[in-house]
Amino acid sequence: MTIKIFSGKIRIIEPDGKISPYEKFIITRNPDKSKTLRTVTKSPKGDLLRDVNQMITEDWHDIEAIGRLFYKNVNMGTISRRIIGDILYSRIWNKNGYTDEKEFEAPHNMIIGLHPITHDAWKMNLMDTSHNNEQNMLVHTVSTTWNGRTLTHGEKLLSTVTYEGTEKLILPAGEFMCEKFLWKSPFDKLLAVWRTGEARVLAKMHVLEGGKSGTIYELEQYDEE
Repeated sequence: MTIKIFSGKIRIIEPDGKISPYEKFIITRNPDKSKTLRTVTKSPKGDLLRDVNQMITEDWHDIEAIGRLFYKNVNMGTISRRIIGDILYSRIWNKNGYTDEKEFEAPHNMIIGLHPITHDAWKMNLMDTSHNNEQNMLVHTVSTTWNGRTLTHGEKLLSTVTYEGTEKLILPAGEFMCEKFLWKSPFDKLLAVWRTGEARVLAKMHVLEGGKSGTIYELEQYDEE
């Protein structure tokens, strides 16, 4: 299996029109056909920094994830997660020596959510694109806030997604043929999500309804090697 690297940058356009850099990502197609997503996120205010690494199987099921979070100059800690069989093993620790471990049931269709924007395209990994009926999405998140500013063992959140077909987008990073999804998120938002290519890269996400309505995340730079 040939190793391949996909990398890029996501920018945010806020409802008032302000444009800021938001997230950098690297996706690798690994020798065993698994894929790894690495992201570094900095909020426009500069008060949140998130560093995440997630790995999935060849058929797009989650294997493991690790995330570090800094918010308002505080090290919120590190979380490590691994799915083995039907169990999600979760461990949290921080700089003060606090550590905690828990186990959760891990249904076969469950996604590990650590809040990178790029990963929102990967949340669509298990959706069936052969029809346009509404489908359920199950995510075990680390935070029940929209921007993921907390770091806990989290909980399972159920939401719904509808596949809307393909669409060509012209973005700062270029022209891309995309698959489009409509996501009724568990944070009372309606989101349009576009993904592109074999690595299912996030091309664009538009907050259609809910808090921060009008916000757009889009692919600003993209490379393959």
